[in-house]
Amino acid sequence: MRKVTFLTLAILVTWAAPVRADEPSKVLESMKQELDRNMAKLSLPDYPSPYYISYLMRDAHTRGVSARFGASVLERDDRDRIVFTDLRVGSPQLDNTLDPFPGFDMLFPYNPLAAKAPLDFDDLALRKTLWKITDQEYKKAVSSYLKVKAEQVYKRADPDFSGCFTPAPVNSHVDKTAKFIEDFEAYEKVVLKLSDGLAKHTFVVDSSVSFDVTKQDRYFVSSEGSTVYTSTMYYSYSVQLFARADDGTVVPHAFVLYARSEKELPGYKELNKRVTQLADELSALRMAKGMQPYSGPALLEGDTSGVFLHEALGHRLEGHRQSGRNEGGTFSGKVGDKILPDHIDVYDDPTVRELDGTGLNGYYLYDDEGVLAGKATLVEAGKLAGFLLTRRPVEKFRKSNGHARASTSQRPVARMGTLVLDSRERVPAGELKQRLLEMARKQGKPYAIILRRASSGATNTSSWGFQAFKGVARLVYRVDAKTGEETLVRGVELVGTPLASLMKIAVVGDDQAVFNGYCGAESGFIPVSTITPSLILSELELQKAPPRRERKEVIPPPE
Repeated sequence: MRKVTFLTLAILVTWAAPVRADEPSKVLESMKQELDRNMAKLSLPDYPSPYYISYLMRDAHTRGVSARFGASVLERDDRDRIVFTDLRVGSPQLDNTLDPFPGFDMLFPYNPLAAKAPLDFDDLALRKTLWKITDQEYKKAVSSYLKVKAEQVYKRADPDFSGCFTPAPVNSHVDKTAKFIEDFEAYEKVVLKLSDGLAKHTFVVDSSVSFDVTKQDRYFVSSEGSTVYTSTMYYSYSVQLFARADDGTVVPHAFVLYARSEKELPGYKELNKRVTQLADELSALRMAKGMQPYSGPALLEGDTSGVFLHEALGHRLEGHRQSGRNEGGTFSGKVGDKILPDHIDVYDDPTVRELDGTGLNGYYLYDDEGVLAGKATLVEAGKLAGFLLTRRPVEKFRKSNGHARASTSQRPVARMGTLVLDSRERVPAGELKQRLLEMARKQGKPYAIILRRASSGATNTSSWGFQAFKGVARLVYRVDAKTGEETLVRGVELVGTPLASLMKIAVVGDDQAVFNGYCGAESGFIPVSTITPSLILSELELQKAPPRRERKEVIPPPE
């Protein structure tokens, strides 16, 4: 995945007035009026006029607190409104978005203020903001379109090219405005108390405890007539602990707990129990021995199977990766081909709000192109059946399934929502370890591997890089093939290539786990989820993680 880093001006924005109950309709009407004006009048002599314009404005209000050594070290209370304008010239068959990310253009220097809209409803100020950014985007769009046309002189047309834009139903939807958290100080006290309680774990050399809450309102209007307003809440607790092994290696351990409503948040007692468990695991990790690279059978439990599915498969089924000029196209042209065992299905369904009382980060009703979110069937009976789609057509698929997503003012592209793996052949979770050991003995391996806790993952889909993925596992156990004895190890990462690794799934458990997180790609960081059972892979490779060694503090901490 290509990443472009910009140097931005840091601007402190303080939160002003709460959103009034009547504001969404006023804001949408103001946006629609300016959009109609631009569609009717925006043109340059001898250059094409826009055939489509949409405005997407995100209003985000975030409060957060972080504590270290029992004291608050960061408090934030900020709000901003960011506008993204999708302006297209040419035609749906060929327009200025042929390359969704054309790169930096010196003719249009980056302006961090350009997309910022007024925080409170002010019709004239909002319309001037939209007027200014629309003018800028129109000139960029015309310039990009002419470059696209010029390239056609030299380049032969891609036989798999299906156009740039497809029709979509006109939608009209207005959410009830979500209520922002009232007693933030109560959560701040919990954070401070948890941080202070870590002092009893003397081996913890550093720590961080945080709580964040974000209310995000999205306003969308298009020249086709769609009008959408959504209002959602996101909550999270995160705890990071650090210890030092005898060899100086810094050993991290962490957990992040996400929720979509206050009722899902645990109280102090439950949080403290989880923090204590985290500290106990860290104590064991700092005493654990490092492990050498490994290749053999592995059991992926809990969120580790979710990270594996997300990185090995999910990103490669994003629609724009099938024909992008710099994309590897791992699954391009493979619809109908077998890519997983016959008994496995995979789909992405962002309309699922929760699972067994756990809210899903990947839940949403409308995507960032104003399209109703829907279930995307990706793999059926082991065969590739489809992709995550936006209004940009892919191969034989010309209808969006509502997966256009982005953050801030990035251009939306196909992204995951809630990725789900299902199977018609499931083994009771209690039998998985025995099946793992049998597989190890059959392969002549002295031990197998169990991965119980993951932290993050990464993958590369570009044509100029290796088609590989990586996952960082926090809790890894080496399991004796004869006795079943488990030994905690550290310092390894799971790695692999997608086409080979996916076909190594040998056993699927009858359990299921939710992995909530945030995924970063070209269109920014977005909330996502996976729902996966435990998986046994007949072969998985582990590589050494890069060590980080530090000298111990010269003198002990103050009492």
